Amino acid sequence: MEVAENAENLPLAERFHAADYLVRELSEHLQQAFLPKLSDLRSASKIYDVKQVTDQAMLDKMTAVLEADEFAAKLFDKLSRYLESIQKETRTIMGVPEP
Repeated sequence: MEVAENAENLPLAERFHAADYLVRELSEHLQQAFLPKLSDLRSASKIYDVKQVTDQAMLDKMTAVLEADEFAAKLFDKLSRYLESIQKETRTIMGVPEP
């Protein structure tokens, strides 16, 4: 699914669909990429034998975690923009003033 950069330009229903898509994508990324990489890094950090886990291996594992975190942060940022847009629009529809 293509997610627009500016949520304000989409109808409210499409914003709900895009937000739902982003939630599922973020959840899937965290479960299938971020957490396994983090677990792998944690396991490797408990091994004190340099022959089993080299500095380069640790660097590679840390880089993978940081890249997965950056991707998750971008997804979360998009999701937040969509949710804020939805909140703003629904407040307007319901006649609830902005806080």
